[in-house]
Amino acid sequence: MKFGNRQLDLVMIGNSILSSYGNPVAELYRGLINELAQYGHRTTFLERENKDKYQYRDMLRSPYCEVWTYQDTDQLLSEYRRAIQSADVVILGNGVEESDRIAAWIAEEARGITVYYDSNLARTIKNLEGALAVGDCLSCRTVSNFNLFLSTTGGPALSRLKKVHDVSFPRPLYESVDPYTFYRTDTERQYDLGFIGNHKAERAAQMEDMLFSPARFTPNRQFSLAGGGYDKQENWPRNLTYLEYLPETNLVDFYNRQRCMLVISRADRKELGFTPSRRLLTAAACGVPVLTEDWEGLEEFFEPHREVFCVNDKQGVLDVLYGTEESHRNRVGAEARRRILGQHTISHRAQQLLEYLDEVAD
Repeated sequence: MKFGNRQLDLVMIGNSILSSYGNPVAELYRGLINELAQYGHRTTFLERENKDKYQYRDMLRSPYCEVWTYQDTDQLLSEYRRAIQSADVVILGNGVEESDRIAAWIAEEARGITVYYDSNLARTIKNLEGALAVGDCLSCRTVSNFNLFLSTTGGPALSRLKKVHDVSFPRPLYESVDPYTFYRTDTERQYDLGFIGNHKAERAAQMEDMLFSPARFTPNRQFSLAGGGYDKQENWPRNLTYLEYLPETNLVDFYNRQRCMLVISRADRKELGFTPSRRLLTAAACGVPVLTEDWEGLEEFFEPHREVFCVNDKQGVLDVLYGTEESHRNRVGAEARRRILGQHTISHRAQQLLEYLDEVAD
């Protein structure tokens, strides 16, 4: 059976696809489902209704899939049983309330291939090992229920799932980029270094060392920060422009106004390694030279110092910004964009998913 050669009916249960507010997986799902639609595959997306978030919806309806809502898990299980039974592929995403109950229901009702797609493997592993007790992750009872376990994290963590938790077909399906959404422009470069991301206490020290401190050290240069949750302090450098909220539609313009972009990975991503963040990929897709810490598996996605700059402190940042020829920085940005277009677009991910489905079916 070659899934790329016939129309598939897919059902996906996940966090909202209509709202990306506080929901980074929305862009992940939108890109993948949109690309599958280009192959002629039909997707029905099931999401829990949340009236409190209606005002934050950035899509009234999806142009590439049907979206059906449910008020609670009881309604999901009672009203959408036939949809699950008739689907060629059923996908459950992480972060869905009562995941265990839904996973058991899918295992019982589905007649096609069942898939779990995890965009936060570190949290799932903590739940499996008892460090967390949450209802929106799979437990040891259900993690092996699926024919295919996909994750935006690859490497040894997936091998560990197979060995310790008897997970069948664990495979990486990394974040990706739509090259028609993220691209290089001729916009004037206004800032020497920019960072985008909401405030996280765990990376406050790195932000101070790698963004704020370099800005203070070079007061005649311009820096930028975009993201929510920051409490602007009096001691922030005056040459730092702060944007509390940056709509998704403004990201390309923001990236292209930077001479370089700083990308700091979450602690759990660095711990597991082999997890390229969306920020890293989108910045690289815009051809902006990226400064990031070295983490295990980085070289599988980008060649350090040829496609990205690896920095760990203030001095490393200053060396790239002011000790490296601009022409060299631009070459690094161009090479990173070339790597994105060759390996990390949503088209590549959709094709990988179809290949995985073929593998499971065989």
